[in-house]
Amino acid sequence: MEASPPRGKSRPPLPSASIVDSLPPEILEKIVSHLPLRDAVRTSAISRAWHRLWESAPGLALEWDWGADTDPAAAGAVLARCSAPVRSFCFDLLVESFWRSDDWVPLLAAKGVQILKLNFSGGAGIDIHYMDASIFSCRGLTCLHLSGGCEIPAAPSGLAGFPKLTCLSLRKVGFPNNGVRGLEALIAESPLLEVLRLGELWFTQDGGDSKSFHVLRKWRSHPAITSTVHDFAKPITRFARVKNLCLEMPSREVNVLEGLSCSFGNLKKLTLQTKLNILPTILSTLHLVKNAPCLETLHVEIMSGGNTQEAEVSVDLLNAHWIGSSFANLRTVIMDSIKCRPNEMHFIEFVLFNAPRLRELLVLPIPSFPRSIKANGRFLREIAKYRKASPQARLVVTCHPVFIMHPTSPFA
Repeated sequence: MEASPPRGKSRPPLPSASIVDSLPPEILEKIVSHLPLRDAVRTSAISRAWHRLWESAPGLALEWDWGADTDPAAAGAVLARCSAPVRSFCFDLLVESFWRSDDWVPLLAAKGVQILKLNFSGGAGIDIHYMDASIFSCRGLTCLHLSGGCEIPAAPSGLAGFPKLTCLSLRKVGFPNNGVRGLEALIAESPLLEVLRLGELWFTQDGGDSKSFHVLRKWRSHPAITSTVHDFAKPITRFARVKNLCLEMPSREVNVLEGLSCSFGNLKKLTLQTKLNILPTILSTLHLVKNAPCLETLHVEIMSGGNTQEAEVSVDLLNAHWIGSSFANLRTVIMDSIKCRPNEMHFIEFVLFNAPRLRELLVLPIPSFPRSIKANGRFLREIAKYRKASPQARLVVTCHPVFIMHPTSPFA
């Protein structure tokens, strides 16, 4: 008689709905609070014990994906029904619904929101929403992300910043009432700030003139923006406490950071968008890096465009301006979107020569960079010739996302 085939191990029975329903309400609420919003609302259909449970679940994340076709009225209704603190709120508003943010923000402030992300999609870029001053009542914020076309009013007395804020991201945001001072006060009064991302900001000065702040590209579609770089070094000093900083360096015929004197003693990661096309632009980058003695990661994204003719800057010239300094704590360098132009290659050589603790150089050429073995070989052999202050430095080259070379030992 043939032996019967072995049976698989039996699975333990799933707990019945009645067992789950018997859990204390605070446990059920904690379960719901960790679910995505859509799933959290759907739990109302499980049983009577779950009916409307999501409304009182503390720390719920009310997040809708950017570009999602979500009715703002429905989002407002969900927010109004939440009786417990809200952990995060994320929504992409179209022009006709900008006004709804003025209803949402006071409710979110009362519910102790910690993460607030609002994108004002203005289409052609001429539709601006003037935010309500209640934004400064969100005292529990740890992350604030505003983008797409809004203006921040002057802060009420004693409420210039956010005491718990660690991450601030502003893109296409204006300060119409108090100009640069409004941004400076916002940063200065947020003592825990670690991550700062600023882009395409504009300000109205005391005389009524609007000026752009070239931390990232100016918003060219805004009719009031001029091409003037106004006191770039002064606002930068307000970022001195941050640990993670992302900036776009303006490409100008003068070094816009020549007067920078403050030390960025906490800065560990610096992301720069720059062109490296002329000496003043490169010197602006070096002035910032030189004042960051604890910098560990430098991410340089090469920007394209513009009418400025590239002027070749030699390694000897860079070293002459860098005399007496070094990238003492630099561990990782990322060169992003490079085209292997002379100044880009000279900058790589310059960093390798002055970074005694460098562990990895990651090079990301633009997608159109030739991927042939012959072309890549010439590129790699050129970098291999450069003198390196760190014998442990490794080279990683990848062409979005195909790796060309990832050695297991330091490159020679």
